[in-house]
Amino acid sequence: MEKVEELREKFTSYQAVFLTDFTGLKVEEMNRLRSRIKQLGGEYRVLKNTLARRALQDTPCQDMERFFVGPVAAAFAGEDPVAVAKELLAFSREYPNLKFKGGFLQGRVLEPAQVREVANLPSREVLLAKLVGTLKSPIYQLVGVLSGPYRKLVYALSAVAEKKEAA
Repeated sequence: MEKVEELREKFTSYQAVFLTDFTGLKVEEMNRLRSRIKQLGGEYRVLKNTLARRALQDTPCQDMERFFVGPVAAAFAGEDPVAVAKELLAFSREYPNLKFKGGFLQGRVLEPAQVREVANLPSREVLLAKLVGTLKSPIYQLVGVLSGPYRKLVYALSAVAEKKEAA
């Protein structure tokens, strides 16, 4: 029961969970994936289906029970679920034996295709940069509009000064 409670804690405390089928991966490949996920603030571990199903009971993730057939490993994503999904997708391109089974993100169960869509989203940093650019754009435009008359005045004064020097 201790393992079930530990798994239940993981399913409920992490922002997202991505389930994969790891059939055909070698131990060193699995360890490489574990270390990559760990660097992103997540955790990747092989699950026992029976224990996982018990851990999912009475949790928001309980609809994921149907994915626990055959070998299953879970990538628990911390602060940046998109980065973990991107890493899984990149790893699956490098090692085609890794396949998505499903996932859970923001209260929704995800099908394998939806996990791929999450992996194709821009990273958190890119989204924040776009937001900042969008927020500061009107300010720059306002400064440009307000500085226009002053700029025209400076051009007019410099034209008058050049005309007086020529005369």
